[in-house]
Amino acid sequence: MAAKKSSDQVRAVIADVEAVAKRLRSDVRKRAKALPKDLKVLAAKLRKQAAYAAAQVEAYAHEIRRELENGSRKSAGKRSSRRKPATKRAAA
Repeated sequence: MAAKKSSDQVRAVIADVEAVAKRLRSDVRKRAKALPKDLKVLAAKLRKQAAYAAAQVEAYAHEIRRELENGSRKSAGKRSSRRKPATKRAAA
């Protein structure tokens, strides 16, 4: 009888292991099918974020270029029209 009990227990354990393995296989299949969709969604989000970042960098570079161009015109104009006052040493 002891041998029959142990063999029944072994069969029960084997059946449990097979059931768990079957569930794992089905979970892996489900997740594998969903993975490409998730990757597509993730790739779309990354493209949108990259486009937004590129637009910000482009706007910032444009603003800096404008400031540099405007600043160089103003400073060049100021330098050419400004006269230095004579110092006392130079007059003496």
